[in-house]
Amino acid sequence: MIKRLSPRKPETVAVLDIGSNKVVCLIGQAEPNFGVRLIGSGFGVSAGIKAGAVVDMHQVEHGVRSAVEKAERAAGVAVQSVVVNVGTRSLRSQHLNVQTEFASGEVADRDLKRVLNSSLAELAQPDHVILHAIPMSWSVDDAQDINDPRGMFGSSLGVDMHFVLSDVGPLRNLAHCVERCHLQINSVTVSPYAAGLSVLTDDEKDLGATVIDMGGGVTTVAVFRDNTLAYVDSLPVGAKTLTNDIARGLMTPAEAAERIKMIYGSALHGPDDDRVMIPCPPMGAQDTLHNESRSMLTGIIRARIEETFELLRDKLHDAGLDAYAGRRVVITGGGAQLNGIREVAEYVFNKRVRIGKPHGILGLDDTLSGPDFAVATGLLKQQFMPHNEAISGPPDLSGRKYYQKRYTGSGFGRTLKWLKENF
Repeated sequence: MIKRLSPRKPETVAVLDIGSNKVVCLIGQAEPNFGVRLIGSGFGVSAGIKAGAVVDMHQVEHGVRSAVEKAERAAGVAVQSVVVNVGTRSLRSQHLNVQTEFASGEVADRDLKRVLNSSLAELAQPDHVILHAIPMSWSVDDAQDINDPRGMFGSSLGVDMHFVLSDVGPLRNLAHCVERCHLQINSVTVSPYAAGLSVLTDDEKDLGATVIDMGGGVTTVAVFRDNTLAYVDSLPVGAKTLTNDIARGLMTPAEAAERIKMIYGSALHGPDDDRVMIPCPPMGAQDTLHNESRSMLTGIIRARIEETFELLRDKLHDAGLDAYAGRRVVITGGGAQLNGIREVAEYVFNKRVRIGKPHGILGLDDTLSGPDFAVATGLLKQQFMPHNEAISGPPDLSGRKYYQKRYTGSGFGRTLKWLKENF
């Protein structure tokens, strides 16, 4: 919800990408016949997030306030609620098939709702949060892979559900930070899902593609197939991990390691690496400036990037998604800007790899067109796209909302509820 300060079109949405390095706030507006138009953006420093979790409430609050205030001034609106990304190390997928029997007849909306509520009740627990509940396909009797069973006749209705889950603790801290900024959370979206919506083409989402979002503290992965999200996972490794590796390997402060990574960093060895020397500032006051070869730096970077991709490859293999995920890998996030990362990914995954950049939003300037803004722009695009999820609104942090649908009420009360749903 947006409180307008000047007359504007009604469909206006604010989104927040809270990462380990920066906070991004984008405000967009529906553009009839054209999609989404960006009307304001703002950035803040994020120093209180580690591996996707809040570690300093005050620093995160300061970053959110700074980003939102700048976006408000640019757009000329006052933000009251936001859509927020979730990129915690506990992100995971779970698939569930639910079947229900009913008297032979035509499948109606109430039947779909009953099956979806049953699936939500199966997974509802106080220690984790259901972030997404996506019907992958439906079945009616022996007919499988149905997109929309309404109007069909049968005696058995089933659905294959994809749930994206996260531990509840990090979500409560994140929600508290946003509330301290006098903002309400309208909904949440996991980071790799938003990134995929921002950078993938329609054909990639349909035929199969793997999106790797390399953030500052967490690397997340999502698989798209048949125009839907099929899998999500994460690793507690990011660009900051690589910076720390460089700092330790070259015996230099973290700030200097970050600059060295930006200027000299590459995941590919070059012919002159042994001869090019990199000045490394000392870590202590008694130390002196020393030089290290670029080949040493490249070796540190290559080892970490290869290990990260190998871990993701093994996760996809263990989930049985090697062939299902298609032949395309798209890399986004700040880490995607590292020289040579595409070539290393092609070597590890043995697939075609490209660097994903945001598209599909009007008014997106060069500043916001890099892979490090894929999550923020994807959050914005998603709000103006058709939704097929079984849940909406802010996340249930109590774990009781869907659990109660199945287990509360007397037998007489459940009978009345059934009569109300069916007549």
